[in-house]
Amino acid sequence: MRKFGVRAIVVAVLAAGLSGVAAVTGAGTAMACEVAQGDSREFAATLSRVEPGQRGIEVLGLQRALRFQGYGLRGTGLYAENTLAAVKDFQRRNGIVDDGVVDQPTWQALVGPLPARQTSAVPLPERGIQPGAHDPEMMDRLHDALTRLEVALPGYHDGHYDEAWQAIVRAFQRNVGIRDSGIIGPLTWNALYRAISISGQWGC
Repeated sequence: MRKFGVRAIVVAVLAAGLSGVAAVTGAGTAMACEVAQGDSREFAATLSRVEPGQRGIEVLGLQRALRFQGYGLRGTGLYAENTLAAVKDFQRRNGIVDDGVVDQPTWQALVGPLPARQTSAVPLPERGIQPGAHDPEMMDRLHDALTRLEVALPGYHDGHYDEAWQAIVRAFQRNVGIRDSGIIGPLTWNALYRAISISGQWGC
């Protein structure tokens, strides 16, 4: 009986401890979500004017945002005919002059209504990744960012920034107008994270 009594006490203590951990974790998640409440109009106001023929981060973010609205865009970073057709259709559906120019009225209609937690800035990773490096933590961050942008990946990584992953990063760098060195530094991290913010793919 004593053994069972001791076991019961141990189980109770462990259960209480785990409940406490769960409560703390839940509170942390709730606090993180509370950091950015409301909509994304303030963030949308920071976005630059985009016109047909341009290439860059804003264009890629625009394409991803439209894709999540149901438009079949791939996210090439180049504002070409398919993007123009999608933008004009979106503008017409939202009572905006359908000239294909993405300025504040269009950004506010596309990004402004999104919950702020989906567009709020996330701190950039504290270090980069060199080709051939073994850095599981940073590779996790890279995997997460590319997944949020729906980039096709070669399965999960083993911590190594190998040639297959470098090819994906180089393609992304070309798409947003960064030199395609395959080196992931502040410019590339910023491009990835800003494109995610524009497309509204952050969240708790």
